[in-house]
Amino acid sequence: MTNNAPETEVLAGLVERVTFHSQESGFCVLRVKARGHRDLITTVGHAAMISAGEWVTAPGEWINDRTHGLQFRARFLKTSAPTSPASHASMMSPS
Repeated sequence: MTNNAPETEVLAGLVERVTFHSQESGFCVLRVKARGHRDLITTVGHAAMISAGEWVTAPGEWINDRTHGLQFRARFLKTSAPTSPASHASMMSPS
């Protein structure tokens, strides 16, 4: 029996840019510098408030949108202010 449900992954990284955010619905499109990824990741989800420079942790799955291409669809976004640039820089450096 084949399971076609997308595999859940947890994306964690620094919000580089808020491309779109609806104050009415909370829907947002973010560009995230994520651990383990060289390029910025387009991330879609919902957040009451979100700003560039915040640290985000998001469980979700990869989707290939017909119009916008590969993106990470977050089930929810957990945000926090980075404690210091150095603390997250060590997490962001490639292993």
